[in-house]
Amino acid sequence: MNSPANLNPRPFAPRYPQLGTGPVPVSSAVDPAFFELERERIFRGMWVNLILREEDLPKPGDYFVRYLEAQDASILVVRGDDGKLRAFHNVCTHRGNQLAEEGAGHCKGFQCNFHGWTFDTRGRLAFVTDEQRFHNLDKSALGLPAVHLDTWRGFIFVNLAKRPAQTLELAMAEFNQDLKPFPFEQMVLAGRYRYAVNANWKVTMNAFQESYHGAFVHKLSVGQCISPEDPYLAVQRIKLQENGNQSVSVHLAPHDLSPAEKLAFGFGATFTQGGEAAQAFPGTAQAQVRDWGFDLNIIFPYSRINVGAGWYYVDAFWPVAHDKTVYELAYYFPMPQRASEMISQEYSKIVLRDLSREDLATNEATHRSLRSGAIRQMMLSDQEIAVRHLYHTVAARCGKELAK
Repeated sequence: MNSPANLNPRPFAPRYPQLGTGPVPVSSAVDPAFFELERERIFRGMWVNLILREEDLPKPGDYFVRYLEAQDASILVVRGDDGKLRAFHNVCTHRGNQLAEEGAGHCKGFQCNFHGWTFDTRGRLAFVTDEQRFHNLDKSALGLPAVHLDTWRGFIFVNLAKRPAQTLELAMAEFNQDLKPFPFEQMVLAGRYRYAVNANWKVTMNAFQESYHGAFVHKLSVGQCISPEDPYLAVQRIKLQENGNQSVSVHLAPHDLSPAEKLAFGFGATFTQGGEAAQAFPGTAQAQVRDWGFDLNIIFPYSRINVGAGWYYVDAFWPVAHDKTVYELAYYFPMPQRASEMISQEYSKIVLRDLSREDLATNEATHRSLRSGAIRQMMLSDQEIAVRHLYHTVAARCGKELAK
């Protein structure tokens, strides 16, 4: 039987005629000057998903520090003694020294290890060593420089702009409705992976935004989920939002289960259960896609909240330089009630790890080839329209226009 997508081999371009169908230049993926343009016009004004949830900082004094390479800023998120989450630049207002090391911790305040200035968990300057020797010191005006912080369904975002161009709710756009029923709050962190990649962030991210590559890149890990009737996993559902957000549904064909899969399926929700799920899971596109597996939900420009039947994972393709990216993901499952459920979740963790490593495997070689100048443009199929959408949105935000 033909896949629904195979009945019409090019269904998506007519829905998004503004993207055109012509070749896409590769220069924005290899040009250092273009990366600086992205830094100025996109990264510094965007809401940044920190891959962190409110429950990761449950107590007053819990804090988290992350250096954002693309914004060239170290950000300190702390729950104050009043219970409120706040974000600050991680910098002492005396001489500019960094206050806290990257990572998570708990404290009653932050003391600079340069001259001992101390700040409380609300960011206020609480103590100045040898204060009497300063001139006209106004401690009330020397608190930590604040950064805008907001949350969406428990996920913590920050924005480094003085005045964000839009609220976080507006930035999430159609995800406010599409993901509204998904039970994020009922799941807990099960693990994290982090990889450094010598490739541009768009090259890295675009390896994760279509399933055309599945039969080749993932033939060893999930080759059993690809049927001869649909050998290139032709996507049935792609939803592109005007602001650059995207949603791509991946399907996986019913297949003979390996012994490990059979064991895992019997114990709980798994990454490759796909069409085996008995009922559509709330907050997903399961009811719209035959043999549905999961949804990739891209929050422009480089983070995602990807949902399956009984699990989700959050990831980001952190831009570091024009030729360097850090890929990080955190995955969540319901709190296991039995040892058998832990076995099922462990199976999914390993599958996700293997799939991610396979997706990353081509990135550095692809970037080197693009950098060589051997090709100047890419030919993209209708199945790769999410890739085209990303390049078009980035170019538009940077004041450029791609040929259509």
